Amino acid sequence: MRWIVSISVLFVLSGLFTACMNQHATSNTADTGKFGKVTESKVIGVYKGDLPCTDCEAIKTVLTLTENKEYVLEYIYVGKSQEAFSKSGKWELSNTELDLSDLDYRYKVEDKQLRQLDLSGKEIAGELADRYILRQLP
Repeated sequence: MRWIVSISVLFVLSGLFTACMNQHATSNTADTGKFGKVTESKVIGVYKGDLPCTDCEAIKTVLTLTENKEYVLEYIYVGKSQEAFSKSGKWELSNTELDLSDLDYRYKVEDKQLRQLDLSGKEIAGELADRYILRQLP
């Protein structure tokens, strides 16, 4: 009798373990399924946003990524100068991160937007975190 109880408990525990593992796998798949695999064709386009600025109102930013893996980054320091600055170069996609040549920081590729990362490659946290986003124009 004791043998039957032991086996029954093992079956119940293994069933619970399997159910938990399946639930965990399903939730991970749902998280990555929103945008799908990041590919070069998904990042090509024009991105725009107003990034935070310490000594001006904002940094109006436009980033253009072309099919031949070149970029043009244009920005204006709003409230400080009307002069437009620009940089250009090549871009590379590595997993979900976009690397622009001649820039110290990278961007994390998300669904129809790019999130600027800090100089160590981590997401920017804090009150202004949502302002470090460039949204893709339609």
